[in-house]
Amino acid sequence: MKKKSATRKSKPKLDPGLLRAHYNYEAAINSNDTNKVMAMYDKDAEVLPPDGALVTGRANIRKWVAGYFKEYHTHWKKVPKKNFVFGDLGFDEGVDTAVDTPYDKTKPTIRYDCKGILVYKRQKNGEWLIFRDIWNNTTAPKESKTK
Repeated sequence: MKKKSATRKSKPKLDPGLLRAHYNYEAAINSNDTNKVMAMYDKDAEVLPPDGALVTGRANIRKWVAGYFKEYHTHWKKVPKKNFVFGDLGFDEGVDTAVDTPYDKTKPTIRYDCKGILVYKRQKNGEWLIFRDIWNNTTAPKESKTK
């Protein structure tokens, strides 16, 4: 009688260019530097945050990012689960955790558990920039006293 081999779930192969863009974006966010984050966005980018309005256009995205960094010091851990390329668009699906620590110590620190999709657009030079940043919370944000 032949033994059945155990079926292993293989880890998906991730596109290296998209993976590089993913980690560059994570580093830009964690720098808490508006210019570094803006360098990751395509000229036609849009941001679709949970429980908020669509943010369209680089000037509006810059204002939104700068406002976020003015209010919070943030740290994100972005874990890519799948990515794939269709022509000049790349899709990056992942899960994230974020901790937003307010500069105003009377406000609570907020922890988020999220899932999201980043849609990248390949530039003429081959670089991947974010075309759409879409995410939502997997659980309600958790607040704790800011230290």
